[in-house]
Amino acid sequence: MGLTKIHTKKRGRRTTYYSYFDSVQGFNDFVDAQAASLNEDNRGVLKRMNETTASSIKRGSTWYGSPIPRDVSELNEHRYFLGMELLRTIQPKIKDKLSEYIKLMDNQILSKPKVAYNDRGLGVFSFDRAAMGLYRLQPTGSKIPIDNAISQLQIELDTSNKTTAVKSVFAYFKDRKSSYPALSLYLMAGGNANVKGDELLYVGLACAELVEFMEIRGVAVEVNALLGTSFKGNVAMGVIRIKRFQDRLDKNQLLLMTSDPRYFRYRGFKALIALSDHFGLNIPDGLGSLKGNMGKDFVKEIRKEQDHYAVFEQSYSMSGAVNEVTEVIEVYTAQINKK
Repeated sequence: MGLTKIHTKKRGRRTTYYSYFDSVQGFNDFVDAQAASLNEDNRGVLKRMNETTASSIKRGSTWYGSPIPRDVSELNEHRYFLGMELLRTIQPKIKDKLSEYIKLMDNQILSKPKVAYNDRGLGVFSFDRAAMGLYRLQPTGSKIPIDNAISQLQIELDTSNKTTAVKSVFAYFKDRKSSYPALSLYLMAGGNANVKGDELLYVGLACAELVEFMEIRGVAVEVNALLGTSFKGNVAMGVIRIKRFQDRLDKNQLLLMTSDPRYFRYRGFKALIALSDHFGLNIPDGLGSLKGNMGKDFVKEIRKEQDHYAVFEQSYSMSGAVNEVTEVIEVYTAQINKK
Protein backbone atom coordinates (compact mmCIF):
# COMPACT_ATOMS: atom_id res chain seq x y z
CA MET A 1 0.00 0.00 0.00
CA GLY A 2 1.47 3.36 -1.05
CA LEU A 3 1.71 6.32 1.29
CA THR A 4 -1.45 8.37 1.43
CA LYS A 5 -0.83 12.04 0.64
CA ILE A 6 -1.37 14.43 3.54
CA HIS A 7 -3.16 17.71 2.87
CA THR A 8 -3.29 20.61 5.34
CA LYS A 9 -5.35 23.79 5.58
CA LYS A 10 -4.99 26.54 8.17
CA ARG A 11 -7.85 28.75 9.27
CA GLY A 12 -7.14 31.03 12.19
CA ARG A 13 -5.78 28.89 15.02
CA ARG A 14 -7.20 25.69 13.55
CA THR A 15 -5.25 23.36 11.28
CA THR A 16 -7.08 20.72 9.22
CA TYR A 17 -5.22 17.59 8.17
CA TYR A 18 -6.83 15.23 5.69
CA SER A 19 -6.13 12.40 3.26
CA TYR A 20 -8.15 10.79 0.46
CA PHE A 21 -8.74 7.05 0.20
CA ASP A 22 -9.93 5.56 -3.08
CA SER A 23 -11.91 2.69 -1.55
CA VAL A 24 -13.18 1.26 1.72
CA GLN A 25 -10.77 -1.66 1.41
CA GLY A 26 -7.85 0.72 0.86
CA PHE A 27 -8.87 2.68 3.95
CA ASN A 28 -9.15 -0.45 6.10
CA ASP A 29 -5.72 -1.61 4.91
CA PHE A 30 -4.26 1.79 5.79
CA VAL A 31 -5.77 1.71 9.30
CA ASP A 32 -4.39 -1.75 10.07
CA ALA A 33 -0.93 -0.91 8.73
CA GLN A 34 -0.74 2.42 10.56
CA ALA A 35 -2.06 0.92 13.81
CA ALA A 36 0.79 -1.59 13.75
CA SER A 37 3.41 1.19 13.88
CA LEU A 38 1.93 3.89 16.14
CA ASN A 39 4.16 6.17 18.17
CA GLU A 40 4.31 5.53 21.91
CA ASP A 41 1.56 8.01 22.87
CA ASN A 42 -0.95 6.85 20.30
CA ARG A 43 -0.12 3.20 20.98
CA GLY A 44 -1.06 3.83 24.61
CA VAL A 45 -4.38 5.39 23.54
CA LEU A 46 -5.20 2.31 21.42
CA LYS A 47 -4.27 -0.03 24.30
CA ARG A 48 -6.55 1.82 26.73
CA MET A 49 -9.34 1.91 24.14
CA ASN A 50 -9.13 -1.87 23.76
CA GLU A 51 -9.36 -2.29 27.54
CA THR A 52 -12.39 0.00 27.77
CA THR A 53 -14.06 -1.77 24.85
CA ALA A 54 -13.56 -5.19 26.42
CA SER A 55 -15.06 -3.92 29.67
CA SER A 56 -18.10 -2.45 27.88
CA ILE A 57 -18.76 -5.72 26.06
CA LYS A 58 -18.50 -7.65 29.31
CA ARG A 59 -21.14 -5.36 30.85
CA GLY A 60 -23.51 -6.08 27.95
CA SER A 61 -23.46 -2.53 26.59
CA THR A 62 -25.72 -1.83 23.57
CA TRP A 63 -23.46 1.02 22.51
CA TYR A 64 -22.16 -1.14 19.64
CA GLY A 65 -25.67 -1.87 18.36
CA SER A 66 -27.31 -5.24 18.33
CA PRO A 67 -26.47 -8.05 18.65
CA ILE A 68 -23.83 -7.36 21.31
CA PRO A 69 -20.35 -8.40 20.04
CA ARG A 70 -18.57 -11.31 21.71
CA ASP A 71 -15.19 -9.61 22.11
CA VAL A 72 -12.81 -6.94 20.78
CA SER A 73 -11.45 -9.17 18.02
CA GLU A 74 -14.94 -9.56 16.57
CA LEU A 75 -15.22 -5.77 16.37
CA ASN A 76 -11.79 -5.52 14.77
CA GLU A 77 -12.72 -8.02 12.05
CA HIS A 78 -16.13 -6.48 11.38
CA ARG A 79 -16.50 -5.68 7.65
CA TYR A 80 -20.19 -6.25 6.86
CA PHE A 81 -23.23 -4.31 7.94
CA LEU A 82 -25.20 -6.50 10.33
CA GLY A 83 -28.36 -4.44 10.77
CA MET A 84 -30.29 -5.98 7.87
CA GLU A 85 -33.23 -6.92 10.10
CA LEU A 86 -33.47 -3.32 11.29
CA LEU A 87 -32.93 -2.18 7.71
CA ARG A 88 -36.02 -4.06 6.54
CA THR A 89 -38.03 -2.22 9.18
CA ILE A 90 -36.67 1.29 8.70
CA GLN A 91 -36.15 1.51 4.92
CA PRO A 92 -39.85 1.23 3.95
CA LYS A 93 -40.69 3.94 6.47
CA ILE A 94 -38.10 6.27 4.96
CA LYS A 95 -39.50 5.55 1.49
CA ASP A 96 -43.01 6.39 2.70
CA LYS A 97 -41.83 9.62 4.30
CA LEU A 98 -40.09 10.66 1.09
CA SER A 99 -42.83 9.56 -1.31
CA GLU A 100 -45.02 12.65 -0.98
CA TYR A 101 -42.10 14.99 -1.55
CA ILE A 102 -40.84 12.92 -4.48
CA LYS A 103 -44.27 13.18 -6.14
CA LEU A 104 -43.92 16.96 -6.03
CA MET A 105 -40.45 16.73 -7.56
CA ASP A 106 -41.80 14.60 -10.40
CA ASN A 107 -43.92 17.57 -11.47
CA GLN A 108 -40.91 19.85 -11.46
CA ILE A 109 -37.48 19.69 -13.11
CA LEU A 110 -36.32 16.26 -11.85
CA SER A 111 -39.11 14.20 -13.33
CA LYS A 112 -38.70 10.45 -13.49
CA PRO A 113 -38.21 9.22 -17.07
CA LYS A 114 -40.83 6.87 -18.49
CA VAL A 115 -40.01 3.33 -19.58
CA ALA A 116 -40.60 2.58 -23.27
CA TYR A 117 -40.04 -0.56 -25.37
CA ASN A 118 -38.61 -1.26 -28.82
CA ASP A 119 -37.91 -4.20 -31.13
CA ARG A 120 -34.47 -3.01 -32.26
CA GLY A 121 -32.42 -4.52 -29.48
CA LEU A 122 -31.85 -1.16 -27.77
CA GLY A 123 -31.89 -1.29 -23.97
CA VAL A 124 -32.46 -4.24 -21.63
CA PHE A 125 -34.41 -7.36 -22.61
CA SER A 126 -37.66 -7.60 -20.61
CA PHE A 127 -38.66 -11.23 -20.06
CA ASP A 128 -41.86 -10.18 -18.28
CA ARG A 129 -42.99 -8.32 -21.37
CA ALA A 130 -41.99 -11.14 -23.72
CA ALA A 131 -43.82 -13.66 -21.52
CA MET A 132 -47.15 -11.95 -22.22
CA GLY A 133 -47.07 -13.33 -25.77
CA LEU A 134 -45.19 -16.61 -25.43
CA TYR A 135 -46.34 -19.54 -27.54
CA ARG A 136 -44.95 -22.97 -28.40
CA LEU A 137 -43.19 -23.64 -31.68
CA GLN A 138 -44.29 -26.82 -33.45
CA PRO A 139 -41.95 -29.00 -35.51
CA THR A 140 -42.04 -28.30 -39.21
CA GLY A 141 -42.25 -30.95 -41.87
CA SER A 142 -38.60 -31.09 -42.77
CA LYS A 143 -37.18 -33.42 -45.35
CA ILE A 144 -34.24 -34.03 -43.04
CA PRO A 145 -35.23 -36.61 -40.37
CA ILE A 146 -32.70 -35.36 -37.84
CA ASP A 147 -34.27 -31.85 -37.89
CA ASN A 148 -37.71 -33.27 -37.13
CA ALA A 149 -36.29 -35.43 -34.37
CA ILE A 150 -34.48 -32.46 -32.72
CA SER A 151 -37.58 -30.26 -32.93
CA GLN A 152 -39.75 -32.96 -31.37
CA LEU A 153 -37.19 -33.52 -28.60
CA GLN A 154 -37.12 -29.79 -27.81
CA ILE A 155 -40.88 -29.79 -27.33
CA GLU A 156 -40.71 -32.80 -25.03
CA LEU A 157 -37.91 -31.25 -22.99
CA ASP A 158 -39.66 -27.85 -23.07
CA THR A 159 -36.49 -26.06 -24.22
CA SER A 160 -35.66 -23.83 -27.21
CA ASN A 161 -39.17 -24.20 -28.59
CA LYS A 162 -40.89 -21.02 -27.53
CA THR A 163 -41.22 -17.63 -29.14
CA THR A 164 -43.30 -14.54 -28.42
CA ALA A 165 -45.88 -12.57 -30.32
CA VAL A 166 -44.71 -9.40 -28.56
CA LYS A 167 -41.99 -7.82 -30.67
CA SER A 168 -41.10 -4.73 -28.59
CA VAL A 169 -39.35 -6.47 -25.70
CA PHE A 170 -36.34 -4.20 -25.09
CA ALA A 171 -36.85 -1.62 -22.33
CA TYR A 172 -35.22 1.82 -22.22
CA PHE A 173 -35.84 5.18 -20.54
CA LYS A 174 -37.73 7.50 -22.86
CA ASP A 175 -36.71 11.16 -22.92
CA ARG A 176 -34.13 10.60 -20.20
CA LYS A 177 -31.97 13.68 -19.92
CA SER A 178 -28.20 13.27 -19.84
CA SER A 179 -27.28 16.90 -19.26
CA TYR A 180 -27.82 17.08 -15.50
CA PRO A 181 -24.55 17.95 -13.70
CA ALA A 182 -23.01 15.27 -11.48
CA LEU A 183 -23.54 15.40 -7.72
CA SER A 184 -20.94 14.63 -5.04
CA LEU A 185 -22.27 13.50 -1.66
CA TYR A 186 -20.34 13.51 1.61
CA LEU A 187 -21.57 11.74 4.75
CA MET A 188 -20.14 12.48 8.18
CA ALA A 189 -19.73 9.05 9.73
CA GLY A 190 -20.61 8.01 13.25
CA GLY A 191 -22.08 9.94 16.14
CA ASN A 192 -21.41 11.36 19.57
CA ALA A 193 -21.20 9.21 22.69
CA ASN A 194 -24.79 9.75 23.83
CA VAL A 195 -26.30 8.45 20.57
CA LYS A 196 -27.81 4.97 20.74
CA GLY A 197 -26.18 2.47 18.41
CA ASP A 198 -29.15 1.81 16.13
CA GLU A 199 -29.87 5.53 15.71
CA LEU A 200 -26.81 5.80 13.46
CA LEU A 201 -28.73 3.97 10.72
CA TYR A 202 -30.86 6.81 9.46
CA VAL A 203 -28.32 8.94 7.64
CA GLY A 204 -26.94 6.03 5.57
CA LEU A 205 -30.38 4.77 4.58
CA ALA A 206 -31.53 8.25 3.61
CA CYS A 207 -28.43 8.71 1.45
CA ALA A 208 -29.10 5.40 -0.32
CA GLU A 209 -32.62 6.60 -1.16
CA LEU A 210 -31.24 9.88 -2.48
CA VAL A 211 -28.71 8.10 -4.72
CA GLU A 212 -31.49 5.96 -6.23
CA PHE A 213 -33.74 9.00 -6.70
CA MET A 214 -31.03 10.99 -8.50
CA GLU A 215 -29.55 8.26 -10.67
CA ILE A 216 -32.86 7.10 -12.10
CA ARG A 217 -33.26 10.70 -13.30
CA GLY A 218 -29.90 10.70 -15.04
CA VAL A 219 -27.80 12.40 -12.37
CA ALA A 220 -24.40 10.75 -11.81
CA VAL A 221 -23.66 10.55 -8.08
CA GLU A 222 -20.41 10.07 -6.18
CA VAL A 223 -20.51 9.12 -2.49
CA ASN A 224 -17.77 9.74 0.09
CA ALA A 225 -17.65 9.04 3.81
CA LEU A 226 -15.98 11.54 6.13
CA LEU A 227 -14.39 10.08 9.24
CA GLY A 228 -12.73 12.60 11.50
CA THR A 229 -12.34 14.30 14.84
CA SER A 230 -11.34 17.62 16.37
CA PHE A 231 -8.92 18.19 19.25
CA LYS A 232 -6.41 20.81 20.48
CA GLY A 233 -7.10 23.15 17.56
CA ASN A 234 -6.63 20.37 14.99
CA VAL A 235 -9.03 18.54 12.71
CA ALA A 236 -7.99 15.09 11.47
CA MET A 237 -10.11 13.77 8.61
CA GLY A 238 -10.18 10.84 6.22
CA VAL A 239 -12.20 11.13 2.99
CA ILE A 240 -13.15 7.60 1.89
CA ARG A 241 -14.74 7.06 -1.50
CA ILE A 242 -17.61 4.60 -1.34
CA LYS A 243 -19.00 5.05 -4.85
CA ARG A 244 -17.53 6.50 -8.02
CA PHE A 245 -19.82 8.33 -10.41
CA GLN A 246 -20.01 5.40 -12.83
CA ASP A 247 -20.42 2.66 -10.21
CA ARG A 248 -23.50 1.11 -8.68
CA LEU A 249 -23.95 1.87 -5.01
CA ASP A 250 -22.73 -0.86 -2.66
CA LYS A 251 -25.24 -0.39 0.16
CA ASN A 252 -23.27 -2.64 2.49
CA GLN A 253 -20.21 -0.40 2.27
CA LEU A 254 -22.30 2.76 2.60
CA LEU A 255 -24.08 1.55 5.73
CA LEU A 256 -20.94 -0.02 7.17
CA MET A 257 -18.93 3.19 6.94
CA THR A 258 -21.61 5.71 7.89
CA SER A 259 -24.27 3.98 9.96
CA ASP A 260 -22.89 0.87 11.63
CA PRO A 261 -22.17 1.39 15.35
CA ARG A 262 -20.23 -1.87 15.48
CA TYR A 263 -17.84 -0.53 12.84
CA PHE A 264 -17.65 3.13 13.81
CA ARG A 265 -17.27 2.61 17.55
CA TYR A 266 -14.31 0.33 17.17
CA ARG A 267 -12.72 0.34 13.71
CA GLY A 268 -13.76 3.95 13.26
CA PHE A 269 -12.14 4.92 16.57
CA LYS A 270 -9.08 2.90 15.65
CA ALA A 271 -9.04 4.85 12.37
CA LEU A 272 -9.08 8.18 14.23
CA ILE A 273 -5.97 7.08 16.13
CA ALA A 274 -4.31 5.87 12.91
CA LEU A 275 -5.14 9.08 11.01
CA SER A 276 -3.85 11.29 13.83
CA ASP A 277 -0.63 9.27 13.98
CA HIS A 278 -0.30 9.52 10.20
CA PHE A 279 -0.60 13.31 10.46
CA GLY A 280 2.01 13.49 13.23
CA LEU A 281 -0.54 14.28 15.95
CA ASN A 282 -1.02 12.73 19.39
CA ILE A 283 -4.72 12.07 19.88
CA PRO A 284 -6.10 12.36 23.46
CA ASP A 285 -7.68 9.41 25.26
CA GLY A 286 -11.16 10.82 24.59
CA LEU A 287 -10.38 10.73 20.83
CA GLY A 288 -11.52 14.34 20.40
CA SER A 289 -15.05 15.29 19.39
CA LEU A 290 -17.41 15.88 16.49
CA LYS A 291 -18.21 19.58 16.31
CA GLY A 292 -21.49 20.90 14.93
CA ASN A 293 -21.47 21.20 11.11
CA MET A 294 -17.96 19.73 11.09
CA GLY A 295 -18.58 17.88 7.83
CA LYS A 296 -20.14 20.87 6.08
CA ASP A 297 -17.35 23.21 7.19
CA PHE A 298 -14.70 20.74 6.03
CA VAL A 299 -16.20 20.12 2.58
CA LYS A 300 -16.77 23.85 2.05
CA GLU A 301 -13.05 24.37 2.68
CA ILE A 302 -11.84 21.70 0.27
CA ARG A 303 -14.34 22.40 -2.54
CA LYS A 304 -14.47 26.17 -2.14
CA GLU A 305 -17.09 27.62 -4.49
CA GLN A 306 -17.81 24.51 -6.56
CA ASP A 307 -21.48 23.68 -7.08
CA HIS A 308 -23.29 20.37 -7.02
CA TYR A 309 -22.17 18.80 -3.79
CA ALA A 310 -24.01 18.11 -0.57
CA VAL A 311 -23.05 17.05 2.95
CA PHE A 312 -25.03 14.84 5.32
CA GLU A 313 -24.31 15.63 8.94
CA GLN A 314 -25.36 13.30 11.75
CA SER A 315 -29.12 12.65 11.59
CA TYR A 316 -30.29 10.40 14.40
CA SER A 317 -34.00 10.29 13.57
CA MET A 318 -36.10 9.42 10.55
CA SER A 319 -37.50 12.94 10.23
CA GLY A 320 -34.01 14.44 10.46
CA ALA A 321 -32.65 12.16 7.75
CA VAL A 322 -35.62 12.78 5.45
CA ASN A 323 -35.21 16.53 5.93
CA GLU A 324 -31.58 16.25 4.85
CA VAL A 325 -32.55 14.38 1.67
CA THR A 326 -35.21 16.92 0.72
CA GLU A 327 -32.81 19.78 1.40
CA VAL A 328 -30.21 18.23 -0.92
CA ILE A 329 -32.77 17.86 -3.72
CA GLU A 330 -33.99 21.44 -3.24
CA VAL A 331 -30.47 22.90 -3.29
CA TYR A 332 -29.48 20.85 -6.35
CA THR A 333 -32.58 21.84 -8.34
CA ALA A 334 -32.12 25.49 -7.35
CA GLN A 335 -28.52 25.36 -8.63
CA ILE A 336 -29.41 23.85 -12.01
CA ASN A 337 -32.35 26.24 -12.38
CA LYS A 338 -29.91 29.14 -12.13
CA LYS A 339 -27.79 27.85 -15.01
